Amino acid sequence: MKSVTLKNLFNKGLIATSMIVASSLAATVQANERIAFFVSDLSNVFHQSQATEAKRYAKEKYGAEVVIFDGKADSAVMTQNVDQVAAGAFDGASLHIWDGEAATPGVIEALEENIAMTSFFSPITDTGIPTARSDEATVSFEMGAQMAKEWMAANPNKPIAMVQLGWPNHTEVTSGRTNPFAQGVLSVAPNAKNLGALDASGGQEAAKQIIVDLLTQQPEVNLIYSEASNLTVGTMAGLNQLGRGKFKNGKPVTEIVASVDFDSVEFGQIYDHESSLKLSMGLPPIETARGRIDLVMDVINKKVAPRSDKAQEFFYDAYTISYWSMPKPEAEQWLKNQFNN
Repeated sequence: MKSVTLKNLFNKGLIATSMIVASSLAATVQANERIAFFVSDLSNVFHQSQATEAKRYAKEKYGAEVVIFDGKADSAVMTQNVDQVAAGAFDGASLHIWDGEAATPGVIEALEENIAMTSFFSPITDTGIPTARSDEATVSFEMGAQMAKEWMAANPNKPIAMVQLGWPNHTEVTSGRTNPFAQGVLSVAPNAKNLGALDASGGQEAAKQIIVDLLTQQPEVNLIYSEASNLTVGTMAGLNQLGRGKFKNGKPVTEIVASVDFDSVEFGQIYDHESSLKLSMGLPPIETARGRIDLVMDVINKKVAPRSDKAQEFFYDAYTISYWSMPKPEAEQWLKNQFNN
């Protein structure tokens, strides 16, 4: 483990209040690797489960200490947390950052201190540090294909018109969610109309208003990809306001909705025969945490290069949770396995 001086701590403004310290710095002499593990929002159950597993797994497999940094769903806090890595006697870090540009100076400083830096979800500008990602593209494609198939079977005379709600300017969302979903739909229905990705970055209320405005003007839209669970809350509220959002006898009448970030709330809706929310991408916190820890340890152990001209991306499993292809007991067990740690 790297040493730390009080001078460095005071120069960095001490350890940020958002850092949850797993153990005292007093153990620095004998401790093994010390890893900073970033989550974007520790109030989110996915990140809670991921953080718990990261600490357990790192200790069990590598004898490493993990310290959790909570980004508090605030890009400024996340950037401040990056600045603490070089000051905190860390051997490595797995970052989860929303503003890569702002975080880059802190990443570069840590690299100059020979700290193994990795990222989760998005590469950080041109730093070239390795990036862990979930295999979202495969699941998005499969959900799009399933939705098109089921819509056409139930409504053969109603052409498909699809839309995505999310972050159209976000590279990883586009490559992992938006584009492969549309490709999945088109693989089944080549003539489907694609309205493209609409900007719902304003959150739940923005998604609701987008749905109300869009479907008032274009009621023929029938496949909706709501690209995060918080957006889906707004999407379903907007559909309900319009008298939509329902299935009849287990069949789609007005639309089929897919989501991301499968959780216990979506479980109830997906397996409700009367709800039009019928699929969600299951992002597994247990496997994600393990993959992130393995990656940063591989950099520390020189199995993966610390930097490259273009960031190396390492993909980990994601799951298609579907009313049609995953039985309800299996989905229930998946939730228990991933979130009951």
